[in-house]
Amino acid sequence: MPIMELDDATIHYEDRGSGPLALLHFHDMGSSGENFETNDMDWYAQHFRTISFDNRGLGRSGQSKKYSLPLYAADAAHLLEKLGIDKAIVMGVSWGGIVAQRFALDYPEKTIALVVDSSSPETNLAASENWYLRAEVARFGSAALPQAELKPAFAGHAVITAEQADATKARLKPEHLDSYVAQYRAAAGLREHPLTPYLHKIAVPTLAVGGGKDATAGVGGLIVISRNVPNVRLEIFPEAGHGVSRQDRDGFRTLLFEFLDANGIAR
Repeated sequence: MPIMELDDATIHYEDRGSGPLALLHFHDMGSSGENFETNDMDWYAQHFRTISFDNRGLGRSGQSKKYSLPLYAADAAHLLEKLGIDKAIVMGVSWGGIVAQRFALDYPEKTIALVVDSSSPETNLAASENWYLRAEVARFGSAALPQAELKPAFAGHAVITAEQADATKARLKPEHLDSYVAQYRAAAGLREHPLTPYLHKIAVPTLAVGGGKDATAGVGGLIVISRNVPNVRLEIFPEAGHGVSRQDRDGFRTLLFEFLDANGIAR
């Protein structure tokens, strides 16, 4: 099992494919790279040297005493250095899109292009409170709900029932709890500490993709990205839900290649 040892964490990663162009994938919230590795990584590895890793404290990575958005991004930078990769296309889905934005801001010299799928650089009050309560649900189950269910943050957003809250708490492994909670709180914190004021600093070509039927993140955050990143392409897939790269694989992959070709990024 490939492992990167850091001073304060042990990071599991997968490295497949070859060639001059690398693609670094960031997984979604409270999860791991396993879904991508099982269902998508081999396809990407036909075209790129493809890297997937588990955030510290989740999946097959080890626990840490510290968790934060900058640390999740820094772990990815250390991984590229370990693998001898100077630059990569940085692609993140949902929470992974937040980390990918942070990575592009903190490590522009390591970023060839940025791809953000179903994500946002900020949250409003309702969404912030919703994300924070989801973290509390992971810790306390239905006891954390102020009412019988967790109300949606926006029209079409998914409701969490007491039964679902208890199921979330039951299936979460104890060793993953701290990182899981930290990620939900970091998402909530985008209200007070949004990435939006810094997006103008992202100079690399950026692709912002969302689903018109996304009941988790909506598309508002992607519109914010499109208005603040200088070199950006925004595409909304009307019939897709959360995670266009999984919901419409063929459409997303075609778009990705068009985007790279249009920006002179040779494969």
